[in-house]
Amino acid sequence: MRILLLIDAMPLGGAERQMSYLAIGLKNAGQTVRLVTFFDLENGYSKDLLKEGIYTEVYKEGENPIRRAFVIRSIVNNFKPDMTVAYKYGTTVAACISQCFGKKFNLVVSERNTTQKLTLKEKLKFFLYRFATHIVPNSFTQAKFIEKHYPNLASKIRVITNMVDTQKFCPPSENSVNPIPIIVTTARISPQKNIINYIKAIKIIKCKGIRAKFEWYGYVSSYKYLYEIKKLVHELDIEEMISINRSVDNVIELYHKADIFCLPSLFEGFPNVLCESMSCGLIAIGSNICDNSKIQNDIRFLFDPMNPDDIADKIINAIEIPDDMKVQIGEANTNRIQNICSEKSFIRKYMELIM
Repeated sequence: MRILLLIDAMPLGGAERQMSYLAIGLKNAGQTVRLVTFFDLENGYSKDLLKEGIYTEVYKEGENPIRRAFVIRSIVNNFKPDMTVAYKYGTTVAACISQCFGKKFNLVVSERNTTQKLTLKEKLKFFLYRFATHIVPNSFTQAKFIEKHYPNLASKIRVITNMVDTQKFCPPSENSVNPIPIIVTTARISPQKNIINYIKAIKIIKCKGIRAKFEWYGYVSSYKYLYEIKKLVHELDIEEMISINRSVDNVIELYHKADIFCLPSLFEGFPNVLCESMSCGLIAIGSNICDNSKIQNDIRFLFDPMNPDDIADKIINAIEIPDDMKVQIGEANTNRIQNICSEKSFIRKYMELIM
């Protein structure tokens, strides 16, 4: 089978990681794979892809969103794929439009987040999804949203949750306990991730006399928001407790040296980082939103993201868990992710879309 994979670009990120997994998994399953992007940005997954013989093609003439539809049509006409999979807003929209310029092709559009508001931009996307063969949300929450607001699209929906490379994201060879607990987060620095309420929770933790170190690593999507964060950290006098850092290549090292993972987002799809941290054997706590309860199904580790007191309480509860119980919870988390996020299931479900 010929598989064409389309995405805006391949920097370090959750959707890009899943696209990398998909390309490698399909190639290892014996399929012919082409991975196409439209922006000449650094490929954060090039080493893994090249190791499997997958070269990322960049069509810079497709940077313009309107022109991109014609570029996609040209690639489809030449490659004649059995299935085309499009990730990210600009590329899914362009792929749908390209269906209007020739013979229809098997098009899978992927939803990587949960829609919070039906803006004009979102309404345009869902209107164009009528030209897709399948719509693949990575969360059951988004599937329900589409079914509710666009029942005419319901028959096209197939939920495929994210995959985790559990051979790579695995517990450290030796368990260690830090004298001061380290709570790590790997997520974009953006309002969606709810860092303001998280910082307020850290202040509450400090006021209760709990010692802890909070480390946040992520791509800066809003420098205005970053300024607000740093200003609040200074005003609340918690600079010794929290560090805000740029994203790093090897997040596994961060998970291995941490005691707890925390994701305080206001909304998510099926968050990679929550799954990956659990796969590494960490206690993982996060917002009780969207599909998070399907991943972390222990209510002790889920909080109201709008309530800093609740965030603080859940973090303190996690910190105070006895060391031997932390090991047991970590082992259970690893086993859970191996069961619900396997590569075999992920690739099989995409292959079923071709049959």
